Amino acid sequence: MSVDEPFIRLAASVEAGEKVLADWDAVSDSLCDADGWALDDRYDLRKQQRDADMWTLFAPYLDEGTALLVPAEDILPGLNQGQRFEQRWDQRLRTLREALDGGRRVHDEWLAVENALVPGHPRTDEVRAEALVERNAEGWHYSLTWTENADALVEIARAAEPLAGPILQESRTLRAQAALARSPQTGLSTPAPAPSPGPKTGSVPDRRGGRAR
Repeated sequence: MSVDEPFIRLAASVEAGEKVLADWDAVSDSLCDADGWALDDRYDLRKQQRDADMWTLFAPYLDEGTALLVPAEDILPGLNQGQRFEQRWDQRLRTLREALDGGRRVHDEWLAVENALVPGHPRTDEVRAEALVERNAEGWHYSLTWTENADALVEIARAAEPLAGPILQESRTLRAQAALARSPQTGLSTPAPAPSPGPKTGSVPDRRGGRAR
């Protein structure tokens, strides 16, 4: 069955995130020695790129995510309870909310630094680059969590389609618009991340399986 355009874009974003993670898994081992320690700065720089790519995919949902979550939460009690339990939809929706809350906190912390920068100051570009790297690193857990669970929104939308008559569709649209209006973030900006020199080498590799930072 077809789903609305926002869910098509969401599915494409999840697919792109999975590719970022697959690319990282494919290259991370080659940047480490036999004991799993980073060989040189290439590891940290490549990890920074991974974090930046994942944040870029996640950032639009700091604005748009609530408008997708609210209708899903509303329709959940009316869906097949066995499927709801099997697919862990309740848990995954809670996890998505936590990811959005954490991502918004990270964004606000970065924005405070960005707003405090003095144009033309000799260190402005350096501080901005460092703040972007820090934001993307702090946001890694939340962007990863979103990518790993966002397909639940697509699944719920598909499961709800047989129930979605004109009145329900209109109600869901109104609730989504209201949720978006209540969202604590509006007009979030996501400037292109600028890599800065990574931490000293010798750090333990951050593998996707361990989810460590």
